[in-house]
Amino acid sequence: MSLRENPITPQLGPADPTVDYLCLENLDQLPVKGRVKHMGYVQSVSYSPPNQPPLLKAVVVDKLGSEAARQGTVAHVRLVFMGQKSVPGIKPGVKVEYSGMVAPVDQVPTIFNPRYVIVPVVRG
Repeated sequence: MSLRENPITPQLGPADPTVDYLCLENLDQLPVKGRVKHMGYVQSVSYSPPNQPPLLKAVVVDKLGSEAARQGTVAHVRLVFMGQKSVPGIKPGVKVEYSGMVAPVDQVPTIFNPRYVIVPVVRG
């Protein structure tokens, strides 16, 4: 059996099909708590200081470049990758599909160690 006969497709979420994720069209539908799946853009990335344990935080929004996004008034979610100094592909401007358990942390919707797939953007 080769990969050509059986290609690998990225799958977000658990292998157990009984676990349901709420698939969001936009972040305005984001629940306070629960399992979610969404596709958005990384707006910003921040790293932990050298004297603290490794931690990478990425803020994800529906669209990049709007005036509301620059003022921080747009709906957003924070992805936190614990134990990571860097995460391959996670940088500002990248389109990402992610899933995980969302919960409010300091009144910001946050997902710790989400599953993610970088989505290629076709430039026309």
